[in-house]
Amino acid sequence: MEQQVGSRIIQTFHHFLEYYQESNLACGMIIARADLNAKELEKLKTHMERLEPEVGVQFSHDQTEGLVGILLDNRTIGYSHFYSLYVKDFLEENGYLSGSILVGSFPESSPFAEQMLFDMVSEIISENGPQGEIRVFKKENKKKKDSILIVDSDEKVLELVTSYFTHKGYTVHTATDGKEGVAQYEKHHPSLVITEINLSALGGYQFIHHIQHVEAIKAAPIMVLTNKQLEEDVKRTFEYGVSDYVTKPFSLMELESRMVQLLQAVHS
Repeated sequence: MEQQVGSRIIQTFHHFLEYYQESNLACGMIIARADLNAKELEKLKTHMERLEPEVGVQFSHDQTEGLVGILLDNRTIGYSHFYSLYVKDFLEENGYLSGSILVGSFPESSPFAEQMLFDMVSEIISENGPQGEIRVFKKENKKKKDSILIVDSDEKVLELVTSYFTHKGYTVHTATDGKEGVAQYEKHHPSLVITEINLSALGGYQFIHHIQHVEAIKAAPIMVLTNKQLEEDVKRTFEYGVSDYVTKPFSLMELESRMVQLLQAVHS
């Protein structure tokens, strides 16, 4: 079964947010809890274009998670909040609204556009408020968190995961092969290791075995993040003592949730 990296809304808006970030242009973001299909989303789109015809706007929805996302070109938090009132009225009148609405803007609410959207989606999924409540997204005050070592030869995966967890406040170290991974592990003593099995220089299983037996370093929990999906690979990996096994493609939010559980066990 195919998994997505985060919400469908995040995927839809990815290139737009990259553009805003690189160009240092403002944009407003609205995430609403709403149950509607593609046809009903078009009704919302038509309604808002009639009310606010001068606004450059992008719409997306994730029917599985029950979310609607709206991206407003060159708009501040104040205007985005105003716009969300119209959205709320439409969703309520048609019986689509199923929870709260979260409003933010780049760069007012956060200096990282795509990370901000990740955080907004994550917040409204985990902390859905009363139906009809409009909340303003507030940038998290990041405290110093645990350190993570990510080992993967795929630079895109390294970049994606590193960016996500760095903006979450974690210290992230990376390596592109098993030999470099061992060196990074011995140098930084990370709280947790996320590794691919398909590694060069030193294979994934050898890497796992090695870091579990480094003297004077308490072994960190290991999460495997891999393309390997065969049952025999899963079984062999757990026989090596790993704590969790995640297959690609993957959800960043699910990855974080499972990682947090491992870290909580370490600190308990």
